Amino acid sequence: SPVVGPRARRPLSASSFVSVPVHRLSVNRRKRMARSVAADDQQLAKLKLGTNETLLENKALDASEEAVLKEKILPKVEEGESLLATFDDMSVERIFRGMITNNKGTEEHRIQEAVETYSRVGEWRRKNATTWLAPLKNEEVLFKAMNSTVGGTDLYGHLIWGEKLGDVKPVCDAMEPDHAKAVRMKAMEAIRLTQKKLTDDRGTKRYKQVYVIDLAEVSLGAIMSNANVRAMTKAIMGAANAYFPETMWKCFIINAPFIFRSVYAIVSPFIHPVTKEKIKILAGPAKYLPEMEANGVPKKPATKG
Repeated sequence: SPVVGPRARRPLSASSFVSVPVHRLSVNRRKRMARSVAADDQQLAKLKLGTNETLLENKALDASEEAVLKEKILPKVEEGESLLATFDDMSVERIFRGMITNNKGTEEHRIQEAVETYSRVGEWRRKNATTWLAPLKNEEVLFKAMNSTVGGTDLYGHLIWGEKLGDVKPVCDAMEPDHAKAVRMKAMEAIRLTQKKLTDDRGTKRYKQVYVIDLAEVSLGAIMSNANVRAMTKAIMGAANAYFPETMWKCFIINAPFIFRSVYAIVSPFIHPVTKEKIKILAGPAKYLPEMEANGVPKKPATKG
């Protein structure tokens, strides 16, 4: 795809990345990182978009946010302190910002959603601490159906993750929806670790990605007519939303036929309302290329890492 740019398809492994604190980097490397961000800011200014510094991802939780986390959320999470130890700082901040800062509704509703999210994700991380380190049964079947490619960033330093959806029917034949969720979450964990690597390389904290879904080859008729395929599609898409919330910066669904809107109605109830606002459904290159460029995604993103 010309959107994602040329790059090698490669498996992602948790053991591939070692985080290096910015303060331990050489002076020359920090200067190179600053120049890279400044150049991106110049392009963002031409697009009349905010600079890298304006993104909330850059900022740690402040004192008042820490107080909400410790006094209003963690006491309601079973084994809250020990469960929170299964998260890195970026994940703690990401979930807080998604469920509290950027969420809608009353304070009571947002706190309850934060409690449920920390509990759900923390318990999964505790039970599956090494899931992504070893192959899962038939995982290659799902990987083939999703056709994932990662690499390159937008002008904010967000990882670009592209998928060209294929036939989901073989996935239904190879595994149950719950197993497909586990395979999907393995892929999402690899994406998270890649984001940490990019954060180290660029010097700007980023835990969100630009997600590009290409529907040029997907059989929407099969999704509409086959109950098993519909259930599997819900499982695959729902897993990311449930266990990796607030990871989406922008989502571009490209080469989308008109009938896709009916299919989207099937999965949209499983997508968080805040996430849905970030999704754009677009047709061919004449529509999606200008839209993506206007949102800070170059035609040929710089490959980093």
